[in-house]
Order: sequence, then C-alpha cells, then structure tokens
Amino acid sequence: LFSLPKPKLSRVVSYCVHIPQQSWRSPTTMSTDDETDGCRCIEDGRSIEILGSLPERSCTTLPDGEPGVRLHININDCTPLTYGSTCAPHDVTHNPSYCQEAGINCYRPWCYVADRDACMAASDQRVYRSSFVTDAKDGIDLFWSYTVCDSLEDWDHTSVKKQTLGGATILATTPQAYFPPYHYKRNELGEVLSKPGEEYWNKTIPFEGAMIDYLDQLQDLAAGDFNVEWTFGSKASKLIHPSSAYTASVQDVQDGLIDMAVGPIWVTGERLTISSYTVPLFYSPTVMIVPAPGVDDSIGAQTSKVFAPFESDVWLMIVLIIVLTALLSTWFSGESDRRVQTARRSSRTRGRDEPKRLNYVIWGRLGLDSCLRTGTYFCSAGIEQDDGASLPTKLLLFGFGFFILVVISAYVANLAAFLTQSNYQYVGTIDEATKQGWKVCALPATKEELEVAWPDTKFVFSGAGVGSYHGLIEEWDAGKCKAIVYGFANLELKNKLCERDLVITKSVVLENPVAWPIRSDYSAGISYWMYEAEKKHGLKVESLKEEYDAKTEQPSCNVQFSPEQSDSDEYTKISLFNLFLPFVFFGSFAILSFCLQLHATRLKKNRRRGMLDSTFIGRNSTLGLVASFTQKDRSVKFDPDDLPAELRDDTNEPANLPNVLGMEELQMEETSYQNGDETSEDVVAQDISDCSDDGNGQLHVDCAKEKNDTLHKRVKIAI
Repeated sequence: LFSLPKPKLSRVVSYCVHIPQQSWRSPTTMSTDDETDGCRCIEDGRSIEILGSLPERSCTTLPDGEPGVRLHININDCTPLTYGSTCAPHDVTHNPSYCQEAGINCYRPWCYVADRDACMAASDQRVYRSSFVTDAKDGIDLFWSYTVCDSLEDWDHTSVKKQTLGGATILATTPQAYFPPYHYKRNELGEVLSKPGEEYWNKTIPFEGAMIDYLDQLQDLAAGDFNVEWTFGSKASKLIHPSSAYTASVQDVQDGLIDMAVGPIWVTGERLTISSYTVPLFYSPTVMIVPAPGVDDSIGAQTSKVFAPFESDVWLMIVLIIVLTALLSTWFSGESDRRVQTARRSSRTRGRDEPKRLNYVIWGRLGLDSCLRTGTYFCSAGIEQDDGASLPTKLLLFGFGFFILVVISAYVANLAAFLTQSNYQYVGTIDEATKQGWKVCALPATKEELEVAWPDTKFVFSGAGVGSYHGLIEEWDAGKCKAIVYGFANLELKNKLCERDLVITKSVVLENPVAWPIRSDYSAGISYWMYEAEKKHGLKVESLKEEYDAKTEQPSCNVQFSPEQSDSDEYTKISLFNLFLPFVFFGSFAILSFCLQLHATRLKKNRRRGMLDSTFIGRNSTLGLVASFTQKDRSVKFDPDDLPAELRDDTNEPANLPNVLGMEELQMEETSYQNGDETSEDVVAQDISDCSDDGNGQLHVDCAKEKNDTLHKRVKIAI
C-alpha cells in the first residue's frame, strides 16, 4: 500500500481487512480541488528533510539499511524518513503500541500537513501537534491530520472515551513536615506525629490525614483512570531548600523523583518556576497573630462610648441644626425684638453700659437662651408646643421634630451596644503594625509576595531549618518580632499560641491558593477529577478537615479573636450618608419657613398687604378678624378697679392714657396690634423694671410709658 516497505505488506493487508468502509484519498487519486486546497499533506522531500535533520533520532532501518528516524528517543526503533508524508495508517506498521490506546483511530490514514495555519483556517479540517517531534525536544514542531486523508468527521468529542490519565500510576508523597490533620504519620504507640522522623522514609507506615483521604476518594471517583503509589521525598531536596520542606517537595517533582506532592502547599511565584500545579484546592488566608489585647476601662474610655454611635461629622451636623433652629425660631416669634427693646429701656433708665456693648450683651444672652432651650427640646426628644405660634415657626419646628425622631431613634438603637462594648487595646492589622514599626515574623516561602504587598513593613523571615510554624514560634520566643503572619492553625499551633497568650486575628495579610505540585503530564487529568469531585459530588478538602477537627481534642483556649465576636455589623457607626433623609427633610422645611418669613417682612416694611402678609402668617392666623373686632369695640368702658393704683387719679378715675403716651404713639400701638405683632398674655405679663421718682414726686417718663404700654395691652386682651 503506497510507499510501505514490501516486507511489511502482508501485515498491513491483514489490518486493512478490519477497517470500516472509508473513502481514502490517495495522493495519486486526489482531485484538482484537493491539490489546490491550502490544507494538504507534506511533500515527500520535505518530510525526509525534516526527519533527517534530527541527529539525535537518526538510525538505520532493517533490513534495507536505509536512513531512518526514531520516534521515541529512548527506544531502539527505526522508522523510514517517509513516515507521515503520505495518507496511510502509519502507526499500524511503525508504532503498533499506539493502537492499544487509540483503538479504531489507529487504522485511519493520516499525514503530516504542509501548512498548519491553512488547515486551521479551513472549516472542514482538523489538525494536531505531533507528540513525537516537538519544538521542546527537537527545535521543530510537526502537525498532522486525519481529515486531509479521508472524509470522516473528526470533531465529535463525544465519541472519545472520558479517560484523562489512561490508568497511569502516580508516584506521590507528602512534604517532609507533618501538618495534622492534613497529613501525618503515627508512631509505634499510635500517636499522631507533628514532626517527621525516621518513620517518614518507612514506606510500610502509611500516611494519614484529610489530604490523603481526599486523594483516595478521587481515585474511587476516577474508577481506574489513575492509581497512586506512595513514596517519600529526597533528603537532598531539603538541603537545596532548607527553609521550607514544602518547597523541597516541589523540587522533587521537578527532579522527576515523584509525580505529585500532596499537602497544604501554597502556590507562590518561586514554586511556579519549579513545577506545574493542579487547580487550587482552596484559598488560604495569611492572617496576623498578635499578643492578646487588653481592655481599657478608664473613665475617658467609658465616657467616649456615649459618642461612639455617631461619627464626628454627624455630631457636628446635629449641633449646627440645633443652633440654626434656635436662631430661626427666635426670629420668627418676634421675641428678640421685644426683649431687646425692654433691655434697652431698662439699661437707659438705670444708666448702665454704653449702647455698643449693650447690643453684644443683649444678643449674646438671647442667643444663649435660645440654643439652650432648643437643645433641651432635642435631648428630651420633643419640641416647643405653642398653638399661637406663627406659620414659619410651625413649619420650622415640624421639620425639626422629624429630624429629632430619626436621629434619637438611631442613636438609642445603637447606644446600648456601644456602651457594653469593650475598648480593646491592641495592634490587630498589618497597617497598624507598620505604623508602630513592629517587626513581623513570616515564612520565607511568602517573602516575595509579602515584600511586594507590604513594602514598608519590617518582616523577619525564619532562618534555615525552621521554615514552618515551629520556626515562627522560635523566632517569637527569641524576641525577634512582635507579631506573626501565618495561614494555617492546627491543634498543636493553637496550644502553643495559648501558652504564649497570642491570638489569631481576622486581619488578612495575603491570600494564597493551595494546590498540589504535579508532573505536567498529569496536571490536567488530576485537575479534571478535582473539578468533578467538587462540582458534581461536593467533595472538598476543607470538609474532610472539619471532620477530623470534630473528632480531635480542642485547644486549651480560644485563640480566634475579633472585636466583633457576636455580630460583625452590630457596632457599625452611623454615617452622615445614612441620615441623608432627615437632614434633607429638615433643610426643606427650614428653607420654606425662612422664605415665608422673609416675604411677610418685606410686605410689612413696604406697607403692602397680600395673601402671605403678617396678618396671615403671624401669631394670630385669623386673617384680620382680630383687627376688625378691635375697630368695632374701640369705645369699650373699663372698670376703674381693674386698673393699677398708680394709673388712677385722685378721683379714682382712670388716667388719660393719650395724654401720658401721646396720641401718635397710641395710634402706632393699635396699628401694630392690628397687624398681629403682639397679643400673648405672657408678653403682657413680662417683667417691668421699678420706676424711680424724679425728685418731684413724678414718675420717670420712660417708665410711665412702659406702664401705660402694659396697661394698653391688657385692655386689648380684655376686649
């Protein structure tokens, strides 16, 4: 058949009998379209040139004595240089061992292709990289194809048997550092060992642990796709990597002494340059281990808890809103003008203070009184109740009331939790340790990652021979560091931490994937079964570890520490953004009330009347009813007994008020009253300074006006 050697012809014919009916494409019978197609077989001369240029594979065929090539470097076979140059079942003749794996495909014709790119661009062609001649071994890659030679499709992956490793036997071991419950051995008494001894190199003593159980279950799941043979690591690799037994096991994989290392082995940049890995089993956080924190029970610490529920910017906004509400409410009520006028008249009467200083004193005291009153309302979760208040005042206090409702509710809800919270004093994060200038002990295996992630931190990497948590503890005991970063914590390590009053925080420094270093030929196969085990069967290493932990004794103390022991969100501070609604709600009503008051003030100043003048929004929201009533009853008579004694004459008749005050001032007082400026009894009952005699038995003019003004207001209230 084609160019096969004659001595092999009878053997080829016997195999061809079993080939299904196929339409072979012999180079001598290919159509013109096939010959002009970009994806075609390599020419004979080119095949002989490529295969003949491999001196390490050169050989002489028997019995012809022609130049040939060895497909397997370490096997003494010899194949003609025309191997793969034409469409033929070359492996039946020259590589029969392949037929045991390939099955029926072994009998399909194939050839090396001349142009890989052209075949990849053709939708009806599929090509493969040769596993015999590769760039890594020979400096050149060859590609071959079935579809160039026959019309059968070659992209139905379902026809391929799901077998990734083909029953391979994997030589495995664990690192030369036991780490219960992941992997360990037992001594003669059946006790779990934490440090390896001579038993490590004794293959009759089996490995145990969660990692070992996990691999055993993977074997069962694979149903014969691979087998595991347990061995041990070399002592020489530990000399190459004295600071880490785990890196030493990775070195054994690279040296070809083992196929896979089983254990909680971090994937690091250094180790990836040595060996390939499986898919990650899980991710291991490297956390801070620090001295157990103390509790601050000082008076200052207890006092600060009162302000802990809110952040500082929230407290600032609360104070500003209280002050703003106090000032606006005083202005809207008109109380400021009355009190200032009364204070000025009293000061002029008694001859105290110059006018400028008097203004500062009056307004300062008035502002202080207003802020204290409003602050009292806020702290008591209430507001001033005044049915006769002006409309701007009511709008302002309505917004302030809603603000109090939300803020006080939020504050009280968090206050109890903060008051019972302990004030821990400790350095619990890598940032705090860096600011404090602490030295931090760490494993050399993570040196590159730590120095890149935390360049300003002073790390102390354990020396030769102590590259495990045992070494970290020794460094701590020697006083070389004030904190430790580590990723795993078994029972022995936890007990060591208890003895030294150390705790494990939740502050993550690094997060490393945990995987198994493995020979590259087996990496995809083992990774496939790991993926199947987790996604379809729920099998995880961490689940098996938890089962081991549940069966073993517990540490002598609780080494896991977090300030939020019960609920991580319980002590979350309320930020300014969380109170956005009450702030906006209050601001909206404050602006509305301000605009109403300003509009009414302008109308009054310009002596204009309108829908929103002082008659409508003033203290008497009666739309002029009081003013009209006053006009109708202006001539009312009074009982002299109702008047103060000092305002009666000798005949026990009321004094002539217009003569005392003057007609013009009395008319202004009536006009002011009609506009709704002053009607409250508590205003009329304000304290009046004692009037002094001028030496002639007459009352002081200012004092007389003040007395008559008070009387006039009482008369209006009686009406």
